[in-house]
Amino acid sequence: MISTLGSLALVWLGLWCALTVVLRLIYPGLRPLFMRLHPDNATSLLLLFWAAPALLSLMVAVMLYSPLLNGLLISPHCHGNCLEHTPQTSALSVALLGIGLVTVVVGGLLFSFIRHWWSGIQMMRGFEALAVPKAGYQLLDSPSPLVFTLGWWNPQVFISRGLLHQCNEHQLAVILGHEQAHRERRDNLRLLLLQVFCLFLPSRVRQEVIHDLQLLCEQACDFYAAKTHGEIAVAETLVHVGRLVKEAARPHSMAFNGGDLALRVRALLDHKARTVLSRWQMLAVGMVISLAMILVLDPLHHGAEWMMAVLDNTGFHLH
Repeated sequence: MISTLGSLALVWLGLWCALTVVLRLIYPGLRPLFMRLHPDNATSLLLLFWAAPALLSLMVAVMLYSPLLNGLLISPHCHGNCLEHTPQTSALSVALLGIGLVTVVVGGLLFSFIRHWWSGIQMMRGFEALAVPKAGYQLLDSPSPLVFTLGWWNPQVFISRGLLHQCNEHQLAVILGHEQAHRERRDNLRLLLLQVFCLFLPSRVRQEVIHDLQLLCEQACDFYAAKTHGEIAVAETLVHVGRLVKEAARPHSMAFNGGDLALRVRALLDHKARTVLSRWQMLAVGMVISLAMILVLDPLHHGAEWMMAVLDNTGFHLH
């Protein structure tokens, strides 16, 4: 049992690392494609793209060690006997190493998730204690122009009195429509999950990927507000709030920070150029990935045997 678990753990980690390297190398080429998709599609696909190394490698590893699938999808071969088998280490130390490494890696991811989750809860509780509930948002008694959404599963919108005094009724409706989209999409949770899945990427790459998802989430919410208020009204509101934030010298003020203002306005004005993927196209992508997972099981079986042979220092097993 320990040998099987340790071997599965090593295969999972090996596939995880290999797939992460591959996706890291191809991401610069795929990034423009993400940016040409409708942001609703792009945000989901980008999160799945970076979750794939951990999740797909786990699924493939479990399939590789499933007795039923092993008999159906792995070509017959022998190692002195012709019984069906899974690639396993014969050294207890190697098995324990695999279990230990997986414990450390998964524990690190869970610790990061829980730490950010709890920090977000504490932050929202702090702002709720300072805010006055209004219809659709929480009002903060601050002269600075502030608007943001906090919370993971049941987010809340916070707007400062300073921003309300400098926006007309229609602009406020656009802002609330944008923030309502963040609430319904649970974008804070998307960003948290991406941070966890990208935890082991180099810092520069991780920041770039998180920034890409943040921008796409903002564009998705801009598009959502534009369905009710129109693209021009949303773009004008973006520019207006961006100017207020800049004048207040708060360049990091969440959704309307002005940092990606030009990209967001351009996306609104060129929204018809964005490609929308249908459910059938998304399903086709899923089917292709599932087929690829099945096709790689046989070569991965032999590759895993070779890896175990190297780790056990017993030589190569080639077929």
